[in-house]
Amino acid sequence: DNNYGNIIPFLVAGIFWWKRKELLAQPLKLWPPGLLILAPAMALHIFGYVIQQPAFSVVAFFAGIYALMGLAWGREWLRHSVYPFFLFAFSIPMVSHLNFILFPLRLFVCWLVEMVAHVVGIDVIRQGTQLIDPSGTFQYEVAAACGGIRSLIAIFLLATVYGFAMFSSQGKRVFLIVLAVPFAVLGNMLRLLAIIVAAEIGGQQWGNYVHEGGPFGIISLLPYVPGIVGLLWIGRWLETREAQNKSAGGERA
Repeated sequence: DNNYGNIIPFLVAGIFWWKRKELLAQPLKLWPPGLLILAPAMALHIFGYVIQQPAFSVVAFFAGIYALMGLAWGREWLRHSVYPFFLFAFSIPMVSHLNFILFPLRLFVCWLVEMVAHVVGIDVIRQGTQLIDPSGTFQYEVAAACGGIRSLIAIFLLATVYGFAMFSSQGKRVFLIVLAVPFAVLGNMLRLLAIIVAAEIGGQQWGNYVHEGGPFGIISLLPYVPGIVGLLWIGRWLETREAQNKSAGGERA
């Protein structure tokens, strides 16, 4: 669940390279207030060490690097580096600390699957996070990973990168990031529904086959399809709308 964190340093390095001209154009100078960021980062690392919580030390490590950059190169460098450094949050293993999100997410996805299954004529009983066929043909427990946490984090990361890369408006960036939640829920609902449909047709064995990914693992990619397609479509719509507004503003001028 945390393997995506391995690619984050390379992604951040690539974004810094992409923004290098913008960063080097800033006035580079020593900025002593950077110590005011470095001191809390060091205190957080010590706190994390004392209570044996590595996540705190990881946050302190990234905050310390951020503070040292500000100390060496100035406030403007820090201001233009907020976005790349924010992505380091995705390299912190947080899945084990997100149970307060995971369980309601699993319940919601199960409820959606039950509702849609009934609409298409499949009789499914939901008991908590279990989806059960009344005749005993199949039974599935929707685990935390199946509830959407993997696709939620991946789509959230994609929305963040896409939003900051394509738009300067904070409102549009936040809008795209917020859309990661419904897109992740929709994707996992489709995957679970595909499992239920397969089990309805061919029993538990067919459902298990789809659960494992189906032919060439295609089904395992299904949770990501609504997020990728949806974000690209919404992003394109926002770009078109922005261009139309600029055009209309130019004509009035």
